[in-house]
Amino acid sequence: MGRKVSINLDLDELPARQSRTLQRLLDEADFFNLPENLISKSLPDGFRYTITVEEETVIRTVQLSDTTAPEALRPLLEDLSRRVRSKKATK
Repeated sequence: MGRKVSINLDLDELPARQSRTLQRLLDEADFFNLPENLISKSLPDGFRYTITVEEETVIRTVQLSDTTAPEALRPLLEDLSRRVRSKKATK
């Protein structure tokens, strides 16, 4: 569809429980050690994700698709997708 959606989150501005959940999901995915590009080839009708995390002086961006996301990263993708849907529903 070519539709882009995005969400910006600041862990310092989220309720403590939500902030801890996101931090835990990032840690469990070992986000800062993932390759920058996990997309081997473009698939029609596939979802592509770009996740950027800034932590102190480190900025890490990882690009992936729904078919190339490591299992450990899927809970984070699900959480972020839920947040995007929730954000759209409140508009």
